[in-house]
Amino acid sequence: MYQHEGPSLAVSTREGIVKEFWGDGTPTVSKSTQDDCYFEYFENQYRIACQDDHTQQICTLRNIYEIVRQCKEGKTREAIKADLSLKVDNFQKEFDTQLDNAIDLAVRLWLMIHIGKLPRAVTGQSNVVWKEGSLRATVNEQFQHQLILTDSVKFEKVFNLRNVERIADVKIQWTPNLVDHLKFNEDGKKPVLNVFHHATFLKYHENSTIYPQGLIQETLRTLALLLPSHDKSTRKWFTPHLTSLRLDAAVLACGQLKLEERQIDHFKFWHDRLVVLKQYFDDSQPRTIKQWWFDDRKRVQWFWVAIVLVVCTVLFGVIQCIEGGWQIYKAYYPSI
Repeated sequence: MYQHEGPSLAVSTREGIVKEFWGDGTPTVSKSTQDDCYFEYFENQYRIACQDDHTQQICTLRNIYEIVRQCKEGKTREAIKADLSLKVDNFQKEFDTQLDNAIDLAVRLWLMIHIGKLPRAVTGQSNVVWKEGSLRATVNEQFQHQLILTDSVKFEKVFNLRNVERIADVKIQWTPNLVDHLKFNEDGKKPVLNVFHHATFLKYHENSTIYPQGLIQETLRTLALLLPSHDKSTRKWFTPHLTSLRLDAAVLACGQLKLEERQIDHFKFWHDRLVVLKQYFDDSQPRTIKQWWFDDRKRVQWFWVAIVLVVCTVLFGVIQCIEGGWQIYKAYYPSI
């Protein structure tokens, strides 16, 4: 069995992972909260894979680094698997599954996309299938421009995760699977929106060529759209999620989009998912007093409703005062 680095990877190990995965050009890694988010994911995935790696020690960091290096070179899965088999002592056919698991693990750790099977874990995440050919081809096929929906939508400042949850009553589910980013599900009792929150990881990949050109930058822009950095209400809303769910704090450092940047035409990869989410948000109607109170999308309507409430409150107050005065009067002059 493995001598795992323990519950927390050493800084030197983290630096080695970042260097092997993303090269020397990435920021210096320190043992900070931001980095802990990705490396906690790394450790969990690594630990699960090691539990099924008991016959031969194939899921080692050395092998993972080598698999990633060959993926960068554009080698096919078949070639990577053949090369990996040479590193196994007394290789036998029944070790095939372990080889596949090691390759899938390396991809999950490097790209944070759910690929392969995790027999000891139920994830509920969308799965990417990579059986043959290069990884780059599979990734490019998975992340294509989504321009099927032609509906014109506007992203007003009120459109953010805080209001999507409070006004539209949507559950925000933070996902470690990039494939599920902005995936919206209405099948359950309560609609669920998946949000990929690993902003530090995305910034590691800003100069990566394994993803389609522009995908990483656009993903960061969706985070800036839904979690605007300068919005105090959003920051206040996000803080409990950050502390209780151990999310990446860097997600609030993605900036804030200007008016011209909040146009749907600027989004290609996440275009359709944004359209679906915005349409649901626009069509949703408050079902509780609390949701109604938070809903300021129709400011003019909200203003007149507020005026009516104030008038009704004053009117009821006046009526109660008159009624109270009349009762006092009757107490002093019961014969009248």
